[in-house]
Amino acid sequence: MVEKSQCYSIGYGNRSFDDFVQILIKNGITNLVDIRRYPHSTFEDFNRESLERTLPLNNIIYAHCEGVGGLRDSTYIEYMGTGEFRNSFAQLLNYINNVNKEGGKVVLMCAEKNPKECHRRYIAQQLEQIGIIMIHLTETGQMDLSSFLNVT
Repeated sequence: MVEKSQCYSIGYGNRSFDDFVQILIKNGITNLVDIRRYPHSTFEDFNRESLERTLPLNNIIYAHCEGVGGLRDSTYIEYMGTGEFRNSFAQLLNYINNVNKEGGKVVLMCAEKNPKECHRRYIAQQLEQIGIIMIHLTETGQMDLSSFLNVT
C-alpha cells in the first residue's frame, strides 16, 4: 500500500524561537519551507538569514518558496491563477513528495499563527485537492487537519 504524502503548516506568530523549534522537533519535522514572499520579520529569529543559520543546528533544512508567498498586488486567490503561482506550486509539490519519499516531514511556515487567517489555508486546500494530507500545527501538542477547519 502506498502512503499518501503529508505536509504540515505552522505560523510563528508571537512564539519564542525556542518554543517554535520545540514544536517542529516534537512533530519530527525535517524540512521547513518558508512561504513568505518577503522572509523578514520584526522578530529577528524569524528572518531568513537567522533561520538558515539556526534551523540546521536542530537538524531541520531551510528552504524558501517566494512564488507561493502572499502580499500580492491582487488578491491571493487571483494570484493563484497565474503562471508564476502554478510553477512555484509545482516546485513545492515536488519538494514535499521528494522529502516524504525519503522519510522526511515538511512544514510550510508563515507568520500568522492561525491558518484560517493566513494564505497557508489556500495552499493547504490546493495540496489536499491533489491528495496531500495537511496537518496544521497550532499550539504545542495540538494539530488540526485542514478538513476540520472548514476553510474556504
